[in-house]
Amino acid sequence: MSEIVKQSELLNQTVLDQSSMQEVGQVEVLWMYPKVHRVLGFICKSGWLGKKKTAFNLEQLEAIGSDGVLVNSEPVETDAEKVKQLETLVGCEVWTDSGDQVGKIVDYLFDLETGEIQHYLYVSDGWGGIVGSVYLLPPNYILRYGSRRAMVPKESVESFAVYRGGVQERFSKVKDLLSDEKVQVRQEVRSLAEVAREKARRLKEKARSITEQAYEFVEDIASDETEPYVSPVSEPAPWDDWEEEPPKKQEVKPPQTQKTPAADVWDDDDDWT
Repeated sequence: MSEIVKQSELLNQTVLDQSSMQEVGQVEVLWMYPKVHRVLGFICKSGWLGKKKTAFNLEQLEAIGSDGVLVNSEPVETDAEKVKQLETLVGCEVWTDSGDQVGKIVDYLFDLETGEIQHYLYVSDGWGGIVGSVYLLPPNYILRYGSRRAMVPKESVESFAVYRGGVQERFSKVKDLLSDEKVQVRQEVRSLAEVAREKARRLKEKARSITEQAYEFVEDIASDETEPYVSPVSEPAPWDDWEEEPPKKQEVKPPQTQKTPAADVWDDDDDWT
């Protein structure tokens, strides 16, 4: 099975001559032909400030490792001006045929054996996708390109899948990736909503408990205030020892004197004559 490689993973890789193990330079840019969506080779830079340019055909590429690239033959010398004239769709804006800007091409995946570009990778700007997500753009959907822009059919934008891949991983197209991502987002939002509802329920119960405690406290205070006041020290009533009511005070009448008849008063005067 052919190995699918991401263009950006080759950039700045050290290039070694397989026969002599001498360093040739570093990969500066891939040499592609956008009209047929194919990689033809790569340009290697070397020397002071990378001013020396050499070109390798894709057939000269022997192997790609994690630390460098092995080539099996001598390169062809070129110059910086020719390198600048190389066409590429990397950096092109993606527009629909109805005038909507979809995103920007940032990379592509190609077959290391044949050079055929399998998919372009573009970053969505939010139209028809999630902002910042990387999507797969099949080359056959590109209607035309030029002036740093590429055009695609409007109705095809929503069908582009999300790209998920790592360094030099074998590429496999996963169907309905965008749908799966939406389902995952909904599940995460639902989980957050459930957590929020649970917190709200606990706060509500806590508030109810505090309110009930406050009511009980107020009722206790009100109950204490309505009880009759009892003096801590009270003098006993003078009739506390009586079984019944105290006896009524009897009136004391003054003694009556007998009136002496007047005749008796003058009885002794009979002797005065």
